[in-house]
Amino acid sequence: CFIGLALGKNMATIICLRACLGLFGCIGTILVGGTFDDMFVADERAIPMALFAYVAILGTVGAPIYAGFIDQAIGWRWIEGIQGLSNVPLLIIIFLFFKETRGGVTLQKRAKSLRKDTGDERWVSKEELEAPGLKDALYNSSVKAIKMLISEPVVFFFGLWISFAWFLTFLFLSVIGITFSHF
Repeated sequence: CFIGLALGKNMATIICLRACLGLFGCIGTILVGGTFDDMFVADERAIPMALFAYVAILGTVGAPIYAGFIDQAIGWRWIEGIQGLSNVPLLIIIFLFFKETRGGVTLQKRAKSLRKDTGDERWVSKEELEAPGLKDALYNSSVKAIKMLISEPVVFFFGLWISFAWFLTFLFLSVIGITFSHF
């Protein structure tokens, strides 16, 4: 989306891509608690969670400051381009060096390794025994989620609020340079 913003030719493209960034960006905010729960024991979770909150707030406050200097020097499109291009090495690092944190996946890998080492096919994880088929997995991740979004007011309004808040944050941060440079 950031690279699309850098290359976008009209305001409709910018608004649509910023809306997508807001909608997709809110997912990380929602999942960070569960991810930290997987990564750290309860006694060691406070510092990483506080650091995440600090960095998130610092980024929201600091980004318009350094982005203003970049905008003055080389233009607002480079702000988006730099953010998009900086994600490429980050994705490579994530895929190469970060391990899966979900317990079921770890046990599944361990059972597979034990089957390979011992030749005993009895080593299976609970997830392998209860693994849904493709149809069930797609149903659970899409239809079931949409049903909850429609039928559960708390889920709907919480998702709506977070997506709207991130949409506004990304929208306002992107149009500051455009507004002040054109008007």
